[in-house]
Amino acid sequence: MAALGELLFYISTQNADCKDNNQLESPSKDNRTTYGWQGRDDFQITLLRIFESLTEESPVILGNPDIFVREILPSLTVLYKGNKDGDARFLCLKILFDVMIILLSEPIQEDQRLKDLKFISNARFLPLYPTLIEDEDPIPIYAQKLLVMLLEFSFITIPDILHLKTISQCFEFLLGDLSNANVNNVKLCLALASAPEMESKLLSHLKVVRRIGNFLEFVYAKGMEDLLEPTLGLCRAFLARSVSCTKAFSYTTEPTLLGDCPPELSGGAVDPQQCIKDIADFGSNVGVLLELSASTETNIADIASECVVLLLKAAPREATTGILTNLPKVTVILENWNRGIPHLMVQRMLHALGYACKQYLLHAMILSISIPEISRIEVIVSELKSSRVPALAKTAGLAALELQRLPRCI
Repeated sequence: MAALGELLFYISTQNADCKDNNQLESPSKDNRTTYGWQGRDDFQITLLRIFESLTEESPVILGNPDIFVREILPSLTVLYKGNKDGDARFLCLKILFDVMIILLSEPIQEDQRLKDLKFISNARFLPLYPTLIEDEDPIPIYAQKLLVMLLEFSFITIPDILHLKTISQCFEFLLGDLSNANVNNVKLCLALASAPEMESKLLSHLKVVRRIGNFLEFVYAKGMEDLLEPTLGLCRAFLARSVSCTKAFSYTTEPTLLGDCPPELSGGAVDPQQCIKDIADFGSNVGVLLELSASTETNIADIASECVVLLLKAAPREATTGILTNLPKVTVILENWNRGIPHLMVQRMLHALGYACKQYLLHAMILSISIPEISRIEVIVSELKSSRVPALAKTAGLAALELQRLPRCI
């Protein structure tokens, strides 16, 4: 194994030298030189194929970790940079990816090995990322998978990739065929949007809220279950950022739309630099958020219902329109309050319903609202007022008061 590592290192250094000297080469080389290059390229591919086959045997890698970490992985990054052969570039990245997965599948006890892996991640892989992401398929997919994995293991941190070009590249999948999106696209965007180091003004500059909302609708309609939770998480991350642009804001998952300290009375001055300017575009996605709030999957329902509450804080008028024109979807959640739905989800819907009614009157809005549906909801809310769960009973009472204020000639 050591001999193979040294051989790959030698080839990578030769490749780098050739790249450096490429401009000095005469275009009129004789055939012997051409054949020499071809032979070297063939040998290079053969050697990479050997390493690719070795990655299928994890004991080989785990039994020789230092050789892979200190010789083979650095050589692969060098070999990628100076290579014109697409197959060779792909093999370099794939081997790097496979070896990292195997090495990280086991606890790493040695501090030096951790330092070496972090060095490879930051000094070898990360500088190549902008090039990798624009290379031939499937190189960008593998590069993104590797970046997400290194972020999850904290070998790379969000501040390491906070460059506007890189950020915009991460969201570019929203511009193309949505059916080609993968979970790593979304996870990477979620990591960026959730990071405290990420400036909201950069996300706002991208103007992607409408596209994220459209992507959520697409994922839900197509039943792409592996993408649903991270996409909802991405929506929540954008909404939470927009809500927290109020100075001295304290984020909580508990709904606070109704009661002693409603949003319009609880915040300080708004910091425009921290707001997502197009956040109101999520207003057109309230219907799907309500449907997902009724999901039997607790995590999905939890994130979706939290998004509804956050949207009412971030864009009250748009969210109010969405809720009051989708009352049957609210009813579905509330009428199942005693059939196993978590109390927090019901509580959030009560807050959302009551606050939407309040906003409707506050802004003198004109909407087509079903009177029979309002009456149906009032019956359910009246039942909830007698709940043995104090938080539900209290919130139901507050929501009932707001419902009663709605005009009945809508």
